[in-house]
Amino acid sequence: MTGITSTPKMSAGNLSRIQKSIEALYPQLSPSFQKMARFVLKEPSKLALYPAREIARDAGVSTSTVVRFSSLLGFDSYHAFKNTFREALSSTGAARYGLDARQLLKSSGSDGVGQLWSQTTENLVRRLVDTCNSVQPQELRRAARSLRGAKRVGILGFSGMYPAAFYLRYVLSYVLNDVRLFDDRISTYLEDLPGFDRRDAVLIISFEPYSKDAVAVAQYCGKQRIPLIAVTDTAVSPVARAARQALIVPTSSTVFYQTLVPTLALFEGLIAHVVSEVGEAAVHSVSDKFKRREDRGMYWRES
Repeated sequence: MTGITSTPKMSAGNLSRIQKSIEALYPQLSPSFQKMARFVLKEPSKLALYPAREIARDAGVSTSTVVRFSSLLGFDSYHAFKNTFREALSSTGAARYGLDARQLLKSSGSDGVGQLWSQTTENLVRRLVDTCNSVQPQELRRAARSLRGAKRVGILGFSGMYPAAFYLRYVLSYVLNDVRLFDDRISTYLEDLPGFDRRDAVLIISFEPYSKDAVAVAQYCGKQRIPLIAVTDTAVSPVARAARQALIVPTSSTVFYQTLVPTLALFEGLIAHVVSEVGEAAVHSVSDKFKRREDRGMYWRES
């Protein structure tokens, strides 16, 4: 297996090539190396900051696996591997904005509550900048065209991803005619999905640890050639590998669970592109549907 040659100085472009090489090698890797690969693709900024022992702990692998993974990619040591990420990320806008956010939030105070809030908001600023850098406008346009051209759209987000799926379905239903929310709680996807075909589209939201049902739906769509858009955390996630298009968003949070803020920001951009694709008809659709709700007395009015 050919490794990637380490160089003293790395640009962000070279780092991108390393990440693409990891994605290409992924199917051939052992389970422990696959776990490490997902971590590298999902958390490049941590690779730039922390020693091998901490990376091993966060990735859920042994320290020797971290070192051997560096060697697999052609680096003489983990230190060289780490420096590659540190130098590449320091040249990108994401790192610069992260430093700006840190400086801005320094005044939050030394009390515990203030520190927690400042860490939370700083993390969200960083993740939003990361999202802007990782998802290009043409990717959103392509996804929007797939949704707009579909006869029916199915939105799926199980467990903690359900609120994001509900939001996307709710807003898209004002613009598109047939948008369905697949719900694992009452197994609606088992009833609706077999009726979908190549004229339809499915959008799945799934992050590690990946729901078995979400992976099963993604694999079903792949086998049936149903156009699938995966909103996920790495290009090698099981839902991304089955998808026609993957939109990669960061999920690192200051709490024990993933943040959905970047995902919701992505959806706002996606909805804007869908409206742009639909054109003037979207304006009439939104106006008519809101008026019908108002006529039914669904909105509160001051007496």
